[in-house]
Amino acid sequence: MIWNYIQGLMDKFRGRQRAQMISEIMTDSRAVFSSFGNNIYMSDFVNNCIDRIATEISKVEVMSVVLTENSVIRQNDDISRLFRFQPNPLQTTKDFLACCEWLRRKHCNCFIYPEWETVRDSRGREFRRYKAFYPLNPQHAELGHFDDGRWAIRFVWRDGTEDVLPYDSVVHLRWRRGTSTLIGGGDDNGQVDDRNTMRSLTVLDQVLQGLPASIAAGLKLNGIFTTKTLADSMALRKESDDFEARMKETKNGIVAIDLAGDFTPINKRITVVPKEILQFLKDIVRERYGISDAIMSGDYNGDQHSAFYQSCIEDFIVEFEQAMSSRLFTPRERDVGHRIKGYYSKVEYFSAKDKAELATLATSTGLMTLNQLAELYGMPPFEGGDRRIQSLNYANTDIVDQYQIKNAMGKEKKKDEEGK
Repeated sequence: MIWNYIQGLMDKFRGRQRAQMISEIMTDSRAVFSSFGNNIYMSDFVNNCIDRIATEISKVEVMSVVLTENSVIRQNDDISRLFRFQPNPLQTTKDFLACCEWLRRKHCNCFIYPEWETVRDSRGREFRRYKAFYPLNPQHAELGHFDDGRWAIRFVWRDGTEDVLPYDSVVHLRWRRGTSTLIGGGDDNGQVDDRNTMRSLTVLDQVLQGLPASIAAGLKLNGIFTTKTLADSMALRKESDDFEARMKETKNGIVAIDLAGDFTPINKRITVVPKEILQFLKDIVRERYGISDAIMSGDYNGDQHSAFYQSCIEDFIVEFEQAMSSRLFTPRERDVGHRIKGYYSKVEYFSAKDKAELATLATSTGLMTLNQLAELYGMPPFEGGDRRIQSLNYANTDIVDQYQIKNAMGKEKKKDEEGK
């Protein structure tokens, strides 16, 4: 359990918290709970939607940067180092990001605990050195206050234990806000409201279960054979078995029997559910997660993937960047430009035509190196490919004004000479 790795870090809070406890859960003394219902997640269809989103989000590259007025400078610090390969001893970066999105989509709240230690530099200034990041999976979570007014969060774990931490010591990601200002969930009290989705899933499940049963029932009984003679039960059973065997063996639909009787066929009606109905039921579920049928099937074009990025992936990136930056950096560090950034390459999903247009633009403006262009087409890097080329038809914006002024002065000088 992840808790075993961070239990020691939380112990330092417990002594004070046992004495203080939480004097109030909310300012109006009413608890705010995050619900972790599991009903709709019994459906493979729902889980497939979440998995499709989480798989794409796991491809996001996370790094620590410093934003200046004219540049973005990547930092080779402990944060970038951890997210380069392994944010914690149990997960790779891909696993970590996918886990965060699974928790955010299923519980509408995801909590991340950053493990850090305080160190001093050569000048005696203190700063944090981050050692790991852990996504938490509590059974229950509550927000409230300590006696001194600081915000606190109480986690109830699945083994029945609980811990209370300062709220600013965890990163909180939310999904589907209602009017609740604190907890994600979808309704006004921070609860997960999935009733409409559950109704659609119930109907969809009944349709899927009913179709095989309807087909099987239609194949069991084809008609009724009525004998016109008196016979004991054993003889009737034998005649019935013989008649059924002849029906299976016949090739032209004609059966010869030696017992007088009538065969009355049963008019069977196999229920056929229109494709539009099935599509409608699936669309209701997919709309909850902002994912299209093309994305689910993997048969999508650049425009469809762009819509998927804007509705699902970009939402996570913005939430993750803001929540992580606000917790990992001090106000002073944020003032000088320290941020957590997530980068997702959309170029991989371009069509061949779009890639060709991008390559033309990149070589004209110096946007990409030659090795980056080679990677765009799945080619390995080559020696000398880490250089940029640029068309001479483009000018540096820093010298455009100088060029125009110089050109204007030249024209004025020429006019003066002609006037003389």
